[in-house]
Amino acid sequence: MRTLRTISPAPAVTAVAAVLVMSAALTGCSGSSGTTDGKATSPLSGSSRTADASAASSTPASGRTTVTYTPRSAPGDETLRHTADLLRARVAAAGLKDTKIEVHGGTITATAPGDTGDRLRQLAVRAELGFRPVLGSDTAVPPPALRQQFAAYDCKAPATTPTAPPADPTVACDTAGPVKYALGAAALTGRDVTSAKASLDAQTGAWIVNLEFTSAGGAKFAQLTGTLSQQLPPANLLGILLDRKVLSAPSVSSSITGGKVQISGNFTRTSAEDLAAQISSGALPVDLNVSDVTRIPS
Repeated sequence: MRTLRTISPAPAVTAVAAVLVMSAALTGCSGSSGTTDGKATSPLSGSSRTADASAASSTPASGRTTVTYTPRSAPGDETLRHTADLLRARVAAAGLKDTKIEVHGGTITATAPGDTGDRLRQLAVRAELGFRPVLGSDTAVPPPALRQQFAAYDCKAPATTPTAPPADPTVACDTAGPVKYALGAAALTGRDVTSAKASLDAQTGAWIVNLEFTSAGGAKFAQLTGTLSQQLPPANLLGILLDRKVLSAPSVSSSITGGKVQISGNFTRTSAEDLAAQISSGALPVDLNVSDVTRIPS
């Protein structure tokens, strides 16, 4: 289960210790990434990782892994270099030490020590973050303008259509159910977020992702949640999207102010760090496919 919580500022207290759970404001959600086999599923790609993946990272690395990313379109040299720079920022934010990002003609490669293919694949997620009102779901008929798209969209099929522009409504599925949602235009995007950091919740012992909005973003979030709180279900649901996946869709019962929220759920340390790294670096300007993964043992 993924939920949102606000962070209350408190002098001389760490941000984690200052968390106030707003269960009255945001309740229920979709996007749980738990599985019955004792593994946790990354909210970014659906790949499985063992719950003690963070402990395994302390094992000395052997050999190296190289992943090749190929753009789905044909970007110019400047766009490709900018994409590589964003990947380097993600590498740093995710703590992937000694990882080299290089541009080779029309492709980009990432080379890192050890068996790091799963982590390097995560770098290619475009990471277009959006906070969108839910217009309908599997339990309610969406608006007529989206009805055909909603009926045709298959949650089990790989997403091949580009992420919808923020100003356009869209259809997306959650990461676990999957539940299908019709969603309105994005009220906030990743550009409204000043920072995204993974941390361990001292109260629950679970990994969380802390988001802090810009001043304008915080005001828009307060207005959005205030509006949603006046609606009847399912129009009081807030969809939090990463590309074409709904990370969470909690119901809203009051306006949320303060400009700081948390996304919590069945994160491992790795999946929380990956999500925070992607959000903090911003969306990639092009869609990337992982065209090759090479593991070279030592």
